[in-house]
Amino acid sequence: MDQQRILQIILDLGILVFSLSLHEFGHAFMANRLGDPTAKMLGRLTMDPRAHADPIGTILIPLLRFIYPNLLLFGWAKPVPVTPENFQNPKRDGALVALAGPMANFFLCVVCMALLSLLDLTQFMGLDPGGQQLLLIFFRSFFWLNFALAVFNLIPLYPLDGSWIMKYILPGHWSYAYSQMDRYSGIALLAFFYLGWLNKIFVPLERGLFMLMGTFGLNRLTAMIFS
Repeated sequence: MDQQRILQIILDLGILVFSLSLHEFGHAFMANRLGDPTAKMLGRLTMDPRAHADPIGTILIPLLRFIYPNLLLFGWAKPVPVTPENFQNPKRDGALVALAGPMANFFLCVVCMALLSLLDLTQFMGLDPGGQQLLLIFFRSFFWLNFALAVFNLIPLYPLDGSWIMKYILPGHWSYAYSQMDRYSGIALLAFFYLGWLNKIFVPLERGLFMLMGTFGLNRLTAMIFS
């Protein structure tokens, strides 16, 4: 494994840990705002990765890329505990809490785009070509990892956030029936990974994003993110 590949893996791991931490912080923050202090009392209302890291999902699985460099970057953090009974409107508020995690990742995508635009306006602060390339690699990885985390978590399969959103917004009997399918979600998730179904979601969204950015005249930003 060459030095550049090792640097890319280390960079991706750092971005993943930070992005997972902000994702879980988003859940905890929204739950606390809506009247459920459970996560706050358990020390989860923080962006400190140590509060959210899962030994397997945040550390072991991502580190496997040092052994298998072509392994898909994948990981998860400890789920934020929520007590729906503390919400004024459990169905609405529960859905908002579930949605807050992916929205935190989409927010990071927007921040990334803003910083890239600022760097472009300042001509990358006069950095040499090597420094400019390193920043581009970082922000490009940062953007796409958070985009992928947000979209993936919105898939309505247990235990992803999308499944909780569906359970909260569906009427009672439909929500119960939907919950009965949780036992098969593991098989469905494996199918998404190994049968290439994820590409059927991500590729159209990437194309749509490319066209949307072009519509708004963000050509230079589009080139930096998609190159």
